[in-house]
Amino acid sequence: MNPHFCKVGKVRPGLSEVLGLKDLERKYLNFIEEAYNVMQTDASLSDILYYEASKLKKLIVNFNKFGE
Repeated sequence: MNPHFCKVGKVRPGLSEVLGLKDLERKYLNFIEEAYNVMQTDASLSDILYYEASKLKKLIVNFNKFGE
């Protein structure tokens, strides 16, 4: 068997396919809250959390746009 035909580990489902809309919204709110809480103590962690929240927000908007 040639290895270039094997797709194990190459294809993974999107986050919106694994989680429902409510789960995505809950994760988004948790990231926003945690980023706000650590803003004064660890600015770099806060930036990372806000970035992850923005990626989730894009998923939520796309999830709502295409319906589900």
